[in-house]
Amino acid sequence: MLKYIVKRILQAIPLLLLITLICFTLINLAPYDAIDSITTPDMTKAEVEAKREAYGLNDPMIVQYGRWVGNILKGDFGYSLLSHTSIKYDLKIRIPATIKLVLPSYLSAYLLSIVLGLLAGSHKNKWQDKLIDGFCSVGISMPTFWFAMIVMYFLGYKFKIFPLMGMHTIGMEDSFADFMKHFVMPYIVLTVGFLPDLTRYVRGSTIGQLKEDYVIVQQAFGAKKTEILFKHVGRNVLIPLITKLGMALPMLVTGAVITETIFSWPGIGSYFVKAISAMDYPIVMSILVLSGTLVILGNLLSDVLYCLTDPRIKTIK
Repeated sequence: MLKYIVKRILQAIPLLLLITLICFTLINLAPYDAIDSITTPDMTKAEVEAKREAYGLNDPMIVQYGRWVGNILKGDFGYSLLSHTSIKYDLKIRIPATIKLVLPSYLSAYLLSIVLGLLAGSHKNKWQDKLIDGFCSVGISMPTFWFAMIVMYFLGYKFKIFPLMGMHTIGMEDSFADFMKHFVMPYIVLTVGFLPDLTRYVRGSTIGQLKEDYVIVQQAFGAKKTEILFKHVGRNVLIPLITKLGMALPMLVTGAVITETIFSWPGIGSYFVKAISAMDYPIVMSILVLSGTLVILGNLLSDVLYCLTDPRIKTIK
């Protein structure tokens, strides 16, 4: 098992380097001068040239790439073209805000999908299955921004139950109750957005497991349907579902771009959209590198979790 995990880690390293190479190439092809991210408009030409020389922007591209990758490994993502603030500092503030929103939403959808998927799969083609599958069909086809605006209109504007935008009321940043009021609407939108795909995944796995021989054996021994479903089928359904946890890792950073933008949630999503609108390339590329890296790490985590939960994987060379 250890050999398998080490092998997967070694395979991930070239992919990480490829992501940085693609992003660096896009940065240099973009129609802007990199010196703009480290200078201010009131600097003279001589000062700008001094900065260019000091930061090595006159060096060959391969040298700049090596230095850029080195800076990323040290956590230095550069500076915003628009605000001239450190991207690293902005990410430190915004990533926790995104995680506070996305993580509870995904875990809620994850747990609900297990119950709904098992229920639908064990009642294939019956009214329970049709009802749950109908909900999933509507959820998958429904645009996130449309549902977010509907929730905002009814719960925020018409009935004034929750605040419309933001993460805190100004002056109440330390209030947990105020945070929860702002949290509820985007939480509902994200949970409903994550739930249909996960539910269908569990439903399909449940239907497949119910056809296995061990289910027939348990029925022959007189086991109750509920016991078979949750004690035996559920356990086997959870093994492939664990891979979904690893694949969800990138969502912790970029999984709520639309929702955060609509609700003005101060996370990575709204930060990313504003950077695109302002053509703030250092921020865009930093988030792309971060997102791509998390995709690879998510796949790696899925493989490791699968290896730990399924003994058959240990025999793979």
